[in-house]
Amino acid sequence: MSQLEQYATLKSMLHSMERDLGLTELSSAEKAILSAMSTLQTALASSEYVSSRNLKSHALCADLPNPTFFRGLAGLLEKQYLVLPEGRSKGVYRLK
Repeated sequence: MSQLEQYATLKSMLHSMERDLGLTELSSAEKAILSAMSTLQTALASSEYVSSRNLKSHALCADLPNPTFFRGLAGLLEKQYLVLPEGRSKGVYRLK
C-alpha cells in the first residue's frame, strides 16, 4: 500500500469517527482545538483547566492564526464542548 493510499484510509477512518462522535459540524480549527484539549486534559486531574497559552502551543494548534484559534475557542464554548471556571470569561478551559 502506498503512502497516499494509507493517508486516504486514515482520512476515511477519521471522517467516519467524526461522524460517529457528532463532530462533523465543527470547523477544522474547532476539531484541532478539541483534539489538543483532549490530549492536554488527559494529563491533568479532572478538576484542572488548560490555559489558552498551553493549548495554542500544542502541535495541533500552533499553526492556527490567532484570530482563527480564538474564534474556534469561542465556537466550542458556545457549542458547550468546553467550559470556563466559574467567574472567568476566558484564559483557561476544560472539556465539558
